[in-house]
Amino acid sequence: MSACGTQTGAGPGDAPDGTPTTTTGGIAGFPACADVPQFRADESLYRDEPVYGNADELVQEVHEWAAGQPGFVELGLDRERNGWVTVWVKDADIEAMSEQIAEHWPGEGIVVVEVPWTVAELQSLVTEVSAALDEAGVRTGGTALMPHHGVAEIGLGVITPEAEEVLAQFARRPLCVEGIPAEEAPEEKEQPLAGGGWRLLAEDETGEAYRTGVATTDAQLAQLWAQAGLEGKPATVEWDSEIAVWFGAVYGSGCPVRMDGVVVEDDLLHADLVVPNAVYGCNGDANPHAFVVAVERQLLPEGPFRVQLEARDPYPGTAEERTVVDVDLSAHGSTATDDQLHLDPTLVIPAEPPLVTDGDALHGDEAVRYVYRDDPGCEVPTLGPLDGSTWRLADREAAWDVEDGEELTLYPLGGDDDQIIASTQQMDWIFARLPEGNTCT
Repeated sequence: MSACGTQTGAGPGDAPDGTPTTTTGGIAGFPACADVPQFRADESLYRDEPVYGNADELVQEVHEWAAGQPGFVELGLDRERNGWVTVWVKDADIEAMSEQIAEHWPGEGIVVVEVPWTVAELQSLVTEVSAALDEAGVRTGGTALMPHHGVAEIGLGVITPEAEEVLAQFARRPLCVEGIPAEEAPEEKEQPLAGGGWRLLAEDETGEAYRTGVATTDAQLAQLWAQAGLEGKPATVEWDSEIAVWFGAVYGSGCPVRMDGVVVEDDLLHADLVVPNAVYGCNGDANPHAFVVAVERQLLPEGPFRVQLEARDPYPGTAEERTVVDVDLSAHGSTATDDQLHLDPTLVIPAEPPLVTDGDALHGDEAVRYVYRDDPGCEVPTLGPLDGSTWRLADREAAWDVEDGEELTLYPLGGDDDQIIASTQQMDWIFARLPEGNTCT
């Protein structure tokens, strides 16, 4: 049921008894936070069952109990171990806690794991490090406490010699550091007005985000200008040798975006967008910033071609970020009709997800519809077979109240091929994939 914990690879810093647990290295003598494993119980304690989804009710029950136990530090779900509940403690009687857990929650997936530092101890260290960095004038991108990894995170943003000098004072303390070398940090400068094969017509924090557009005539440019939210008369474009392109970029508050150029790669034309402050962390809101540029025809790829904000494909649900140009515009004075400037139909989300039935495959990262059929021979609700497997309601999910014949929407769960979400308009449930050949239990 539970036992003292181990960590795959030792945690940074010295243990409470002064025993070194790591060697220095990585960033400023400390490991990158992504490289620090979390503390887990001995592998022999984990079983294939139960498999939890969110286990909200169980988590709440265990947390109410654990918070009153001596040495309690933190509680959470271990997604890599079937969503089991982990109770992290320090200087606690793990054997006694294990016995109590086994008595209160027999058969549940709960482990107790020892960690070397409490939240208060890590917070004290963060306060000390932050004060030293502030005194040295080092800009940081925030901090975080990670007791289940045995460290506190220091987000430097940019790793400067001044930052490394300060952090050297805290060698062998339980820290991990995130940041990029100063030579890799984006340069802060004014918005360029022109570059190789392009010139800026206008820019402002207006319009819509995650958008692009193309114009080859005065009428199209007037429409593009309005869509970008720009005021006044559109700038002049030399249509014989140029076309106009709108990049509807996005930025988070406190992190303004800059356009440094226009890039052409094969049949793709995109902007070179830079967010210098992103290394220090940005707010999660999405604000628009319109850049309308004139692009020389000699720079254009041979048509048909695509226009989008960046080299990466548009995010799901942002089909309007990509503009498809059906014709070759590299010839002097050539134009495209409105119909020849359009969205990519492959990126448009269908109004209604496709319907799957038993025996069908799931559609990768797409949502699908499915009609639930109750199997009275199974003690728990099951779906399928779908994608070659039967799926059962995960342990500790909310009570199942879907009627036979009711339609569900099935969604992938964050890249986890062994779990899916089944939804109605009122509720979501997590279902777990059963082993091959298992159709019910």
